[in-house]
Amino acid sequence: MTISSRGTAVKIVLAIVITGCSRKSTDTFDLPETAKNRTIDNIISIEFSKKAYHFSLAEVSKGITIDYTIRVKQDIYNVIPRPQDDGFVSGPGPGGLFPFEKISGNGQSYSLRDLGLGPQNEKPARTIKKGVYAISFEWEGHNWTGSSDFDNPKGDPFPPGRYILTIRIVGEVETAQGKKPYDIANSVEVILVP
Repeated sequence: MTISSRGTAVKIVLAIVITGCSRKSTDTFDLPETAKNRTIDNIISIEFSKKAYHFSLAEVSKGITIDYTIRVKQDIYNVIPRPQDDGFVSGPGPGGLFPFEKISGNGQSYSLRDLGLGPQNEKPARTIKKGVYAISFEWEGHNWTGSSDFDNPKGDPFPPGRYILTIRIVGEVETAQGKKPYDIANSVEVILVP
């Protein structure tokens, strides 16, 4: 299986990372020689600057920002990033990946899952370039799934409590044997106080 048409390639095992835990997959990919002994979760990571974030309800109601980064340690070739909203409307973030942000817990949920319908075009494979890409999650404390096609109103505010913000990127890598999926995520606790 080949991710790169450049140089020598080596086989590695894809690790799927979800909320800080790692689970090995039996799928393997060929990566450039510079990727020797690295798994995808060691090449692409989602990072927060804190282990937990604390906000008052008053702060959240005015709008908060939680900064995070997507770090790509080397160029990765033949990647097809996928949007994760239901209508495939969202565009790529910095670096060409499609981060999906969701905060939830205690029966509450906010994400931009429903932005309406868009064309389900096949996206061409691309190179994800080495770099550190800064992104911000912005939120005003309400339940919501997105505006949809009918200007869906925001729901009730989250009450005080502990919530989990998860950032996830998914997609596929083109290989000689076909497209192989990847799924990388990281989570952080968000604590809301009265």
